[in-house]
Amino acid sequence: MKWVIDRYEEDWAVLENMETGEPEDFPRSVMPKGSKPGSTVFMQDGQWVIDHEDTAARRSKIQSRFARIRKANGL
Repeated sequence: MKWVIDRYEEDWAVLENMETGEPEDFPRSVMPKGSKPGSTVFMQDGQWVIDHEDTAARRSKIQSRFARIRKANGL
């Protein structure tokens, strides 16, 4: 199961389950080094791991959407 880091709130990471869309809090201390909001993560052997390929694909898709919006609005 994959999750997206939505945000950090103090000592907590709020993750969104990519299958259900439901949020869940996890201790920030267990998140993988280098993770940040928007990172796709999954659990492997009891450790959170960043899915760098999915993270990059999601970011690229979002950037493309914003570019189209800006262009459509003459920005």
